Amino acid sequence: MKLTEIHKDKRGEILSVTGLKKFEEITIFTTKATYARGGCIHKKNSEHLCVVEGKINYVYEVYQHSKILKAGQSITISPNTPHYFIALEDSVVLEWGATAKEKKEKYLKFREIVEKINEKNKS
Repeated sequence: MKLTEIHKDKRGEILSVTGLKKFEEITIFTTKATYARGGCIHKKNSEHLCVVEGKINYVYEVYQHSKILKAGQSITISPNTPHYFIALEDSVVLEWGATAKEKKEKYLKFREIVEKINEKNKS
């Protein structure tokens, strides 16, 4: 098993755990309160998310359904379901199921929302 830092910015960090038997990787997000992550869609695999610490607003489906998730709570998103989350508190979130290649595909409408939220935090 290998832990690698993928990205670090003002929102927090993204780490990857690889070398696992069942899943290609587990992604670990540390995200500061009021920042957003995601805006993606996975065509083939379901994605599982678990909040380890903090609280997030998880937004999914084209109609923007949302669910507040706290530490210890999880959700599974079916393939072809766009999604993103906003950290309501400083949070640590695990994601697994979708492949690294799938994670690169963005759902433009949601990605624009994520970027707008994060841009607002700059001021």
